[in-house]
Amino acid sequence: MGKGMAMGTLAWGEATKGRLSRRETARLLSNLAFVQVREAWDALRSTLGLLRPTEVGIGDLAPPRTSLARDALSHAEETHAPALLFHSWRTYYFGALIARHDGIAFDRELFFAAAILHDAGLTGENPAPLDACCFAVAGGGLARDHLLGCGHGRDRAEAVGDAISLHLNMHVPRRRHGPEAFLVARGAVCDLFGAGHRRLHPRDVAAVLAGHPRDGVIEALRFETAEHLPGSRPGVMTGIFGRSAPPSPFDRPVRA
Repeated sequence: MGKGMAMGTLAWGEATKGRLSRRETARLLSNLAFVQVREAWDALRSTLGLLRPTEVGIGDLAPPRTSLARDALSHAEETHAPALLFHSWRTYYFGALIARHDGIAFDRELFFAAAILHDAGLTGENPAPLDACCFAVAGGGLARDHLLGCGHGRDRAEAVGDAISLHLNMHVPRRRHGPEAFLVARGAVCDLFGAGHRRLHPRDVAAVLAGHPRDGVIEALRFETAEHLPGSRPGVMTGIFGRSAPPSPFDRPVRA
């Protein structure tokens, strides 16, 4: 299977509405296991004193002042409820902080646009009911079409749409799909579940949470209320995690 039709891409999603085959369901479960193993490894390294993140200062990670970034942010501010918008900002900052810790170079414009719009499919702009199409697929298409309508090039708009559609894979291989898609998934999983938080300095985390608090995030993501397309990535994950809000280390006081 070529990259364009790989599980989670926009082309794949538009052909399937996001419904997984049996093999793809197994791959999603494998991705979830990979995230858990990586987090357990981080926990061990942290306990042994081998994982010591340095403070970055989130001011150094401010999004670029480009037309594409501005158009993405403006659309998010117009369509996202505050709690959902804050989650999108935290996705950007946590992903960027992980990239800095791991020494990953990335296109800040593309990553910011994808991160700030990665849950566009959960807004009132989504024309497809959640039980009819995976919201990441719908959101990727919305973001792509918005950027195209603003006059941005198709390659850039498609890259943003792909990163958004891919993020529900939970783990997105960087070499195959690029660092921007990899970081959207990492930032989103970090904010929702805390995976990767040990790679962030506590003062950086405190600064992100002070500017973009987590209040209302579970309600904004409709984690406990949405009825998703059966057999889609959110449908499978809802079946695994149930309807209770996932625990997060960010819900505890952060030691700055």
